[in-house]
Amino acid sequence: MTKNTEELTIFIERTMHLLNLWTVYNDMLSQQYIPSMGSRDHTMYDPRTTMMLILYAYFYSLIEDSDDGLNAFRIWREHFPEEDQAISAVEAQIAPFTRDLRLFRNRLGFHGSRSRSHEAKGFDLFANSTGTALWNALKNFKALASSLLARDMALKKSNDADADKYRKWIDAIAARAKQQAEE
Repeated sequence: MTKNTEELTIFIERTMHLLNLWTVYNDMLSQQYIPSMGSRDHTMYDPRTTMMLILYAYFYSLIEDSDDGLNAFRIWREHFPEEDQAISAVEAQIAPFTRDLRLFRNRLGFHGSRSRSHEAKGFDLFANSTGTALWNALKNFKALASSLLARDMALKKSNDADADKYRKWIDAIAARAKQQAEE
């Protein structure tokens, strides 16, 4: 089977955008970055809310369960089959959120809705889970994405010390994802 390197490249580029969104959102939450308008009003129009909408919608774009969309788990298994245990652990942690993330992305994050009743289903993401559980799943996703690529680069450079370091990180992410999925 020929590996789809173009899809992997697109996935990596989009993952970098996710990491950038994550950084801006976290900087806003910790007040390391304070927008000049609308900050701290704790309404739907607060820039932190806007960043949260974009972050979670963008996250779903990397795990979309369609043949013509990017799906991290399929891509990772194609390129890093030896990491199936870690991939499966993070996938299992994220699986309970997938349907609600899709509705969130479609009705609130990117596509929008023409009525409040249609839009309302997008809020099920927060009604059906705790913010902490979803946040932890996203943290493990981004950690695994970064660690898989870092280990692959270390192996290509024959840097055994770094490859071993990233191996340990990947194993720790898998263990953490399993433990958090059970909470």
